[in-house]
Amino acid sequence: MTKTEKETLKIRETLSELIGEVTAKSLFASYGLFHQKIMFGLYQNNVFYLKAEGKLALFLESKGAASYLAKQPPSTLNISSYYRLPKEITSNKDLYKQILEQSLQQIRSQKLAEALAKKNRIKELPNLSIKHERMLEKVAVYNVDMFQTLGAKNAYIRLKKKGITADIGIFWAFYAALENKNINLITATEKQNVLARLNLALAEAGLRQVK
Repeated sequence: MTKTEKETLKIRETLSELIGEVTAKSLFASYGLFHQKIMFGLYQNNVFYLKAEGKLALFLESKGAASYLAKQPPSTLNISSYYRLPKEITSNKDLYKQILEQSLQQIRSQKLAEALAKKNRIKELPNLSIKHERMLEKVAVYNVDMFQTLGAKNAYIRLKKKGITADIGIFWAFYAALENKNINLITATEKQNVLARLNLALAEAGLRQVK
């Protein structure tokens, strides 16, 4: 067992029980905590700090969470968005898990937005080509920003309403593209949940559901 593994063992065991495997990496005077390659926390002097911004940060502050910088010297690192969680949260496993998952989802969303912001042409997205770009132009979707704002589900419904031939494979290509991942990485559970929402939207639009 390495020094990093030894010194972060307790917190990693606690967090892993709630969200799955958590790993640690030495980071200057502290340790970075990761889940599925996403850094979501800092661990220093036996204290865990969770990354949170926006509404999540405001909620944590309302519960008494303190910013990492509150008791630390000035730093050039972007660590103002890390919070020491109060006992009210850490002593409640369900709430603790919920807060951790919200933090991870927030980070994933930020990373996705940053990745998509670097692309303007729809054909540059994963799984898509000039064929898909021209298809979306027919329903007034001209760039990645417009596509992201509309969403895969609504873009697909626009195609169907316009009478443009678009099988379910087109939808999955759209969905995966806006998740910035290969279509083959969509899990069975994810597919089931997303398909249920698509079919509900299709029904509301007066269109035939898909399988």
